[in-house]
Amino acid sequence: MSNKDVTHLIERLEAFEDRLGVRLESIHSDLNVHDDSAWLRVRGELHPKSGTKLQEDLELVVAAYDSSSQVVGTTTSIFEASEFFGFEIFNILVEIHVDKLTRVRVYPKKW
Repeated sequence: MSNKDVTHLIERLEAFEDRLGVRLESIHSDLNVHDDSAWLRVRGELHPKSGTKLQEDLELVVAAYDSSSQVVGTTTSIFEASEFFGFEIFNILVEIHVDKLTRVRVYPKKW
């Protein structure tokens, strides 16, 4: 088993953040490789661009890509506007089946 920091592979889609009135901060990512599987963990904070509330419910998408630019894993986390205040910490796990990643996209979308 190995644990490798892959924060440098993260790509944010700031236009998506702007459209939904949020910003992502303090993002960190690591890859844990075991004999027959690998897990990508992405952690960070979700903040409204202004105020303390989300404008609407949203989901945060994490997509992992291999060296051929193929999606090798994806998952989402839901944030409900009615439950949100100030900011939220996210901790998202994505199971992947390669140990060589070239890109990790993290972006919000309307839920």
